[in-house]
Amino acid sequence: MRAKNISRYTYKKTAFQGWRLAISRKGHTFVKYFGDKQFEGYRSAFRAALEVRDAILYELKQPGADPAVVFRAAREWLHGTGNDEQPE
Repeated sequence: MRAKNISRYTYKKTAFQGWRLAISRKGHTFVKYFGDKQFEGYRSAFRAALEVRDAILYELKQPGADPAVVFRAAREWLHGTGNDEQPE
């Protein structure tokens, strides 16, 4: 599966397998990991990453959208749905 801004990640050190969503605009970056275990399979994790990506890109297309504000709102919206930080 391929999609812009979404990459497959496998970390042997931590046994993480999943998808990484990364969007950058005007010096601001949003990164979110979607683990296979968390979403009960790689396809479900990929679909979740697509949904979040599409929602963020929609907000960024709105007139006067500030990436810092959009990314902060997305993090708050997703709080509790997974780890936004890179696995170690």
